[in-house]
Order: sequence, then C-alpha cells, then structure tokens
Amino acid sequence: MEMWPGMSRANYTELTHQVVRESSEPLPFAEIMARVAALTPITARNPKGAIRSAVGQSRLIVATGDGRYGWMPRLITGSVLRLTLSEHDLAGSGIEFGDEVRNALWPTFFESQKRTDRSPVQAQLPDGTLTQWPLDFFGQSRWGTTASPEFWQWFQGIPARPGDHLIVTALDGEARRFGVHFQRRAGRDETAIAGRNRAIRQAALDFVRRRPNVPMLWDIIPHLLATGQYRHPTPPDPLAEIWTPDVYKAEVIKKTGGYGGALTLVGGVRRETGPGAPAGDLVRQLFGSGAQLYNPENPQDLPPEYQPGQRRPRPSPKARQGPVKTWTFRVSLRPWPEVWRDLELAEDQTLEDLHLTIQQAYGWGGDHLYSFFMSGKAWDRASEIGSPWSEADQHTHQVRLGDLGLKPGDRFLYLFDYGDEHEFEVTVQSFNPASPPGEYPRLLSRRGKAPRQY
Repeated sequence: MEMWPGMSRANYTELTHQVVRESSEPLPFAEIMARVAALTPITARNPKGAIRSAVGQSRLIVATGDGRYGWMPRLITGSVLRLTLSEHDLAGSGIEFGDEVRNALWPTFFESQKRTDRSPVQAQLPDGTLTQWPLDFFGQSRWGTTASPEFWQWFQGIPARPGDHLIVTALDGEARRFGVHFQRRAGRDETAIAGRNRAIRQAALDFVRRRPNVPMLWDIIPHLLATGQYRHPTPPDPLAEIWTPDVYKAEVIKKTGGYGGALTLVGGVRRETGPGAPAGDLVRQLFGSGAQLYNPENPQDLPPEYQPGQRRPRPSPKARQGPVKTWTFRVSLRPWPEVWRDLELAEDQTLEDLHLTIQQAYGWGGDHLYSFFMSGKAWDRASEIGSPWSEADQHTHQVRLGDLGLKPGDRFLYLFDYGDEHEFEVTVQSFNPASPPGEYPRLLSRRGKAPRQY
C-alpha cells in the first residue's frame, strides 16, 4: 500500500471494531489496545487517545458496566422488551416502536454511514414462522415497521385491543433474529412488572448520577441494553412510560446547579443557555412545551442534502440570483503543505458545505466525525465547530461562511476522523465582495496527488 510520511498505517477505528467484534467476551480497554497493537503498531501521536476515540464514537462498542467493552449486537441477545399497542398499530398499516425496541433491533441506527445497517430483521412468530420486519419512518421522529403479510395474518387473527402488548425477544442479536409474541393487558403480572419498572428506573438513574453531564436517551438506552437490564423473562413497560420528567428532572437540576450551558432548540431557534440562566428558565427550556435538546445522533434541523446516504454540498441559492460574496480557501494536509486544493464558496454556504467540498476535492469518503477549530489548535473546545453528529457546542450545518467574519490570511484547522486525526490547514486566500452569479462551491485549482485516506 502506498504510504506518505507520517501517515497512519492503519485505520484504528476499523481495527478497534474488528478486535471487539471478534472477541467472544467483553474486553478491558487495555486488552483492546493490546490486541489492536498485535495487529499493527499504533503509530498515532496519542495511541491511547486514538483507541479511546474509536471506542467512544462507536454505538457498537459499549461499556458492560464492569470495566469492559463488548459488541452490542451480541450483548442484546436474551433481552426481552415490551411494546404497548395503540389504535394506530391496530389499524394494520404499521407497528410503531419505542426507542429501546428500535435500538435493540437496529443497534447500528445511529452509527456512522459506513457501519449503518437498517436492512430488515427476522421476526419469528409463535409458531416458528420467520418473517421480515423492515425499518420504516412514520414521520416526526417516529419509527416502526410495516411488517410482512405473514405477520399481519397472525396479528389480525388474535385480535388485539389498545393497551395490549407485543413482547419482542432478542433470540440472536448478531444473526438479527427476534421472537414476537402477544400478551393481553388483562394477563399482565402487575406486581412483577412494577418491580421491573422500578429496576429499570433505578438503573437509568444510577447511570445518570455517574455521568459528569446530563445523558440523554440515546446514551441511556444502549447502557441499559448492554448491561443486561432487559435480560429478564418479565419485560418492563416501555421506557417512555417509565422514564418521565418527574423521574429525571431533579437529577438535571442537581447536575446543572440551576445554571445553564445546555444547547437547546426552543421554538425552532437555536440558543445557548448561558451562565446566568436561572434554574426555572433552564428547566422550562429543557422540559417545557416546544423545548428540545440538540440530538447529535439525529440532528433535528439537518437539510436533506446533508443526510447520510445523500451527502453533497448544497449549491448557493444566492449565487444563482446575482452577485455574491465569496471566499477562496487553500486546503492542505498539514504534513504535506505542497499538496493543496483551492476552493471557492459563497456567503450563504456553511462549514458543512466546506467539509463536503474538501472531501470531494481529495477523493476521500466522509465516514468519520470531523470538526473545524477556528483557533487552529486541535481539540480547542472554545473554537470548535463540530460535525452535525458531534457533541460540540456549535455544528457545521448551522454556521454560514458569511457569519464567520473571515478575511484574507486567516487560518483555521479542519480535523477529519477523531481516531486518525487527519489535520488540514485551511487558509483564506482571497475575498470577493461581488463574485459573478454561477454555481458554487467550485474547485479552482489543485496541486499534488491526494494521499490515500487509509
């Protein structure tokens, strides 16, 4: 394989996934590092940071609660989950899932595009018939399945009523095979279910209390699944019925100390609750009508062009109508400044457009997280503008180039892949206050052969 001076000889993210996936048992972090190093020397500047970044970014490598990390599809085997049926479910067009059921059936739902698998799972009916459940989007963050004719033939022959349940059992998480059976509400063991509800609530609260910040459902659910909280013959009620604001609101107030810092979307307007925000305001923002925390796993305001599977720079609408402000950027990999690409983008385009244009210009695949650091210093959180799926305070799809106040000579860092840490120097070459109408972004010129991504 062609190598460049100083270039990592391996994709540590992929190797870390390989090590954990191939181990029959969860592994301590030190053992993961040792097994990756046995496959190839870890030559990253910060070896432990490279492997820890690979583990921390992954939704498939999860902590098992005992200091080890395991493979999520394997760990969910044996989990038993409950779906409460609604009028909509009984109409025969689809079955809506709770978050924990969706995560169990599709543990790669929030993974990077390279590892996402949203293909149908096998659903085994009580008589042993294997059917398929596709994953379907029902609108407004609701997901479920339209199921198969065999499923509907069985289901409609029950018949079910609102409030009854489907019980979903992970028979083999790696083989993506799940059992499905029906339970009437009248047949519930209320005492046993109440006990299971208390256990799930307590496990979630314990997890929240151990975290330095307030974790959200997309953090809590994998923890509950990975630590075996659902591996019990009696499934609890759906998490949406258990994990309610009256349960967790006090913990949020304790962690924030009554002061803000959380990024929220209130009435569709992005705002940050600063150090002066009183506790009552923060709680109203967190839990009041229309309040929603920014979800880095499923960004609420991501345009279609930026969505996984369709990712491409968005053309500038302003440049199609008349003269437009543009900036020319020279983008080079820091280890090889003699290799560069000159790109021109318009004022109404975003840092996400710049990221996607850089990826196209170098012929790389954007299957990792990335950030721009406007100070030029890697991991400077104060100046970081992260990808839509990062936990940064600002995100690339929300920051227009025209709002950055850029001028010729300005430099900043584009860091791609938190594991391998490919650093690109971005220099503002020129600014044109009235560029002619046309299609932007543009690749103006290039020099040198782009290095291979891996």
